[in-house]
Amino acid sequence: MAQTAAHLVDHVIPPVPVRQWVISVPKRLRWFLGARPEAVAALTRIFMGEVERLVHEAAVVASSRAAAHEPRIGGVSFLHRFGSALNRHVHLHVCVTDGVFSRAATGDAPDAGVIFLPVRPITPGDLDTLTERVRHRLMRWFRRAGLLDAEAAADMLSWELSGFSIDASVRISLEDRDVPSYTKSVEHLVRYCARPAFALERLSVIGGRDDHPEHVHYTLPRHKRGQWIGPGRQKKSTAPAAQGVVRFSPHEFLDRLADLVPPPRKHRHRYHGVFAPNHPLRPLVTALAIGNAGKSAVQATRESDGACPTGAADERRSHDTSRLAWGKLLARIAEVFPLVCPACGGDIRLISFITDPTPIRTILAHIGEPVEPPPVSPARGPPTEWPELVQTHDDRDVMQDASDELPVIDIHAR
Repeated sequence: MAQTAAHLVDHVIPPVPVRQWVISVPKRLRWFLGARPEAVAALTRIFMGEVERLVHEAAVVASSRAAAHEPRIGGVSFLHRFGSALNRHVHLHVCVTDGVFSRAATGDAPDAGVIFLPVRPITPGDLDTLTERVRHRLMRWFRRAGLLDAEAAADMLSWELSGFSIDASVRISLEDRDVPSYTKSVEHLVRYCARPAFALERLSVIGGRDDHPEHVHYTLPRHKRGQWIGPGRQKKSTAPAAQGVVRFSPHEFLDRLADLVPPPRKHRHRYHGVFAPNHPLRPLVTALAIGNAGKSAVQATRESDGACPTGAADERRSHDTSRLAWGKLLARIAEVFPLVCPACGGDIRLISFITDPTPIRTILAHIGEPVEPPPVSPARGPPTEWPELVQTHDDRDVMQDASDELPVIDIHAR
């Protein structure tokens, strides 16, 4: 999360206003988004196309003589497969420049500059129009793909409450773009879009007998307070400042996390518009990023892609710009450099690595930590009592007998 945000802010997104667009679809369609990659691709393509159409119209580029070529937005989309309560909820978060880029009208040469045309304020009417466009286009795609029949699609289009939700209320202005604030910073916004499925500070384990985990509690965000307490919605908190809590058994928690694991070899974020890898304006636009100041457009493009600069083998760096040192990342997250001594302000440096057990125990005892490792529990054997166990295989129930009636298998037989 922190690596992605630092890379995008430093080497991809130029100093322009950025707006977050979020789209959520009806529950009837979310299963297809979670099970079919082509449905996610269609949603991303349709939504980004309509957002660019709206921004294009709001920037009034048709009457601008400064734009010599087709103006394009710059966007980075993040696919979220989870909700705030560890539930499966596939939706999109997109960071889009609040305006369009175009090559300046001073010339058509490849090294000609780019201009940025900001948009007018987005109104609720714009969001309603955008929602209807996305809704009709996505339902048409589901019908053509054979995922919904004509009757089901017509029924969903007749709903008074469509179930489609589009939000564009979060906008980072140019003045607040790099302010170290939780709500007014592009880097914090990108971290929010690139966040994982759950937050450790909201997770707590409730021990039972013999200190074994009995329940796992997950606290909901502040805006969800009082919504859930316990496994269902039947109980609500009466305290005014209470937050909702979802309770799982350990196995239920693991099952919920397994359902949120993204499929392998799939991108978590994608680039759109002038940020796309093959767009002709990408070198000029990414060269305007803060981390690319003083670099050529070609070098800035390679670093925005996460590639090492060209040159001799001895000039290649050991890492690219998408990988930062852990100390720098901690400094960007906590806004305090971790390798600075809090007492004198000097640099903290490694003196030695201690491997001798005697001084290690002395140091641990001095700081109040245990000097011996915790005991390792022995591996458990098979159950002593073998009741009838049921195993599910290919939708058939298979009965397993007692252990002394199991067949003997020779593993060395050919």
